[in-house]
Amino acid sequence: MKSKPILLIAAISIIAAITTTSTYNGMSTAIADNDQRDDSDSIIPLKEAKLNIEHNAKDEDTGFQGFIDSDGWNMITLTGPKGKVLDFKATGKLGKLGLTELFFETVEPANADMSIEEILKTLPEGNYMFKGSAIEAGEKKGKTIGTAWLTHDIPEGPELLSPAEDAVVSAEEDLLVSWSSVDKTIDGSDVNIISYQLIIEKDETPHQHMIGKQGLSMYLPETVTEISIPAEFLEPETDYKWEVLAIEESGNQSLMSSQFSTE
Repeated sequence: MKSKPILLIAAISIIAAITTTSTYNGMSTAIADNDQRDDSDSIIPLKEAKLNIEHNAKDEDTGFQGFIDSDGWNMITLTGPKGKVLDFKATGKLGKLGLTELFFETVEPANADMSIEEILKTLPEGNYMFKGSAIEAGEKKGKTIGTAWLTHDIPEGPELLSPAEDAVVSAEEDLLVSWSSVDKTIDGSDVNIISYQLIIEKDETPHQHMIGKQGLSMYLPETVTEISIPAEFLEPETDYKWEVLAIEESGNQSLMSSQFSTE
């Protein structure tokens, strides 16, 4: 269970490869019969460009996440200090229309199988550039570019205090949810937490046509480590999963998860 921007992508082929290529090919790869590249010098900044690390402190696994938001694109290349990292291209009818948001997440190997040090070697610290073809409603707009900042500062996961794991709580009373504050990274260095994210969801398979589960997600100030959930949110005899993510200033986050049930 993770909070992710929602993106519906149909008829899109995603070519993704993590490499250590030291040269950027200037988007020379062809886009088959749906080439929407433009020789225009117009540059449209991405609205958002992010590249983060997510660490699961309970399951002890770690991976990378990325997100962009734009007015429209049909091809994006991500490059970093060691060259090309990832390619995305949209083909077909929706590719011609253009996409706006994109969220991606790598697999998260168990730290016992692939150490955090090994994972971090995949992407060094530094600035990463998202660069691609801008398109809006089928009209070429030039290029779209954005820069993301990646660090290796991974915060510790917060300790979940209340409700206790596997607790049975009343569905007729407000529920106090609390966790410990975080001020260190997983290697013991000081860290600046900018926000906590609280997620509570019903532990059930979502409706087949619904994106996401019934629940709540909220971002809270770094000074807040407890909040009261109104009884109206809870249903009787229902299982819930919940988690808290500690988010540091470069966007990296660590989560701790638990579960409870109602009477």
